[in-house]
Amino acid sequence: MLARRHLQARRGVSAVEMAVVTVAILLPTIIGLWEVGRLIYVTQVVSHAAREGARLAAQAYTINSSGQVVDIHRATGVPNVASTVYQALRAGGLAQLQPTDVAVEFQFTSGDTSRTEPYQGERGQTFFVRVTVPWSRVRLINLGLINPTQVQFTAHWRMLIDERFSINDRLPTW
Repeated sequence: MLARRHLQARRGVSAVEMAVVTVAILLPTIIGLWEVGRLIYVTQVVSHAAREGARLAAQAYTINSSGQVVDIHRATGVPNVASTVYQALRAGGLAQLQPTDVAVEFQFTSGDTSRTEPYQGERGQTFFVRVTVPWSRVRLINLGLINPTQVQFTAHWRMLIDERFSINDRLPTW
């Protein structure tokens, strides 16, 4: 009789233990994994955006639909490195960012480093595009488990300038 009373008194103990373990251990682990996953995801999006900006800058110029040569600038004109980076960030899922939140730095690292615009580069000249995004603007939850101040990526590239050419508008069309 004594053994039966003892079993009846311990009937719900395993359910309580499971609840305590879930809340105390499993939940913080899942939230921590979620935060680490978000940080990795944001880092990948920022690195992709930096590479897109560097890819555009490496051209130095492009030709628009009317056949005119358009120089690539750092932050002015269309297209420019800063807006390309911003659009890549938004396309990557960081739609909550504003253009003022994103810091885009462009700098030549070889040759004449006093030049500040991509169109001023020379073929083969190295440069970098650095993109910095504040973590506070892209994190999903604020539990303080992972709390960097910013997410940053630097893409190192070479100028891939083609020889300038003009379009012959006197060619026959079919």
